[in-house]
Amino acid sequence: MLVALAYPALHPEEIDSLPFSNYPMFAHDRSPVSRFDIAVLIGADGVEQRLDPRAIGRTDQPVQAVETVRQAIRTGQTDALCAEIAMQVDVPGTIEVISVSYDAVAWFRGEREPIERVVHSNCPSVAS
Repeated sequence: MLVALAYPALHPEEIDSLPFSNYPMFAHDRSPVSRFDIAVLIGADGVEQRLDPRAIGRTDQPVQAVETVRQAIRTGQTDALCAEIAMQVDVPGTIEVISVSYDAVAWFRGEREPIERVVHSNCPSVAS
C-alpha cells in the first residue's frame, strides 16, 4: 500500500506532482483571479441584484444559465440576451449582462468588490 501511495510522487513521467492524486486539475496552481459572466438587475435604487437562472435562461439549472450568458458574450449576442431577460423580469430597473473578476484570496478577506467589471449590454426591464 505504501508503494502505491508513493508511486505517483516518484514516477518521473507523471505531470501530477501530488502523491495522492492523478488529477492534474488539482495539482497545478490556479490564478487567484476568477472571472464570472453573469446577468444582473440594477434596481431603481441603484442596488445590484443577481438574477436567478429562470430569468436568465428559463431554466432551474445555474450551470445552464451561466453557459447562456457565456455563449452570448462569446458570440456577440448580448443585446438579444439582455432583451430576452428583460421580458422575464417584472421589477423596475436595468438589466446588465456583465463579466466580473474577483481576487479569490481578497474575497475571503472580506474585499467583495470586483477587481474588474465589464458591461457587455444593458437594457430596461419591461417593468421600467
